[in-house]
Amino acid sequence: MEDDIELLKMKRLLKLQRELLKRKIKTTEAKERPRDLVLKYMDTKAKEVLEMAEMQYPKVAEYVVRELYRLIKLGKIKSKIDGYSLFELFARLGYPVRMPTRIVIKEKGRSKPLSEVLKERLRKD
Repeated sequence: MEDDIELLKMKRLLKLQRELLKRKIKTTEAKERPRDLVLKYMDTKAKEVLEMAEMQYPKVAEYVVRELYRLIKLGKIKSKIDGYSLFELFARLGYPVRMPTRIVIKEKGRSKPLSEVLKERLRKD
């Protein structure tokens, strides 16, 4: 009799453990990181803009990522997000993202940074 009760308790405990494990698996799958999904919808320039925005405005960038995630989940955003659109979004929100710029001059089939060209011309004079 006691063995039967112990056996029933063990079966019940095993069933509860299985249910708990299933719930854990579902919650870990549901806890998809918003940033990862948003990055899948961005082209390379947009990723650069987001990276710079995260360095300059971390809280605002986090908010933008959450909202983009929400819009993607709702099906409002279906295509890739390009760099200009993301740059413009931050600017319209009042947070202009400063991007590193390089001016390159093509001379004699070679690309040279502007600073190098100016140094060469100053040495000539």
